[in-house]
Amino acid sequence: MDVRVGLTGDGTDEELRRLEQWLRQDRELRGVSVTALRAPDQGGEMGPVTEALHLLLEPQGLLPAVAASLGTWAGMRRRNLRVRVTSGKKTVEIDATRLDDPDEVALRIVRELDGR
Repeated sequence: MDVRVGLTGDGTDEELRRLEQWLRQDRELRGVSVTALRAPDQGGEMGPVTEALHLLLEPQGLLPAVAASLGTWAGMRRRNLRVRVTSGKKTVEIDATRLDDPDEVALRIVRELDGR
């Protein structure tokens, strides 16, 4: 399963790098390939800007673990951020500033992307 994770809000490039590191260090996600997707060079920038993260979930059953990790990560953010998780034509958007229950976020991601 291919999943794309993007952020909108304050400090998205920095936060995407933190999220990438978070996902790579999560032992539950050893079967997930995480790749930073760089935005096209706009000229005058100090280096490449991370636009989104591409996650390749192999084997297929890793979506619940990814969703749980994203929910926990988003729950620890103190910035004005929205997390957008997309797979195929399905998208879930989470407002991290109004996150009450990371477990509910995980369930919502799985339900809306995987149809469970």
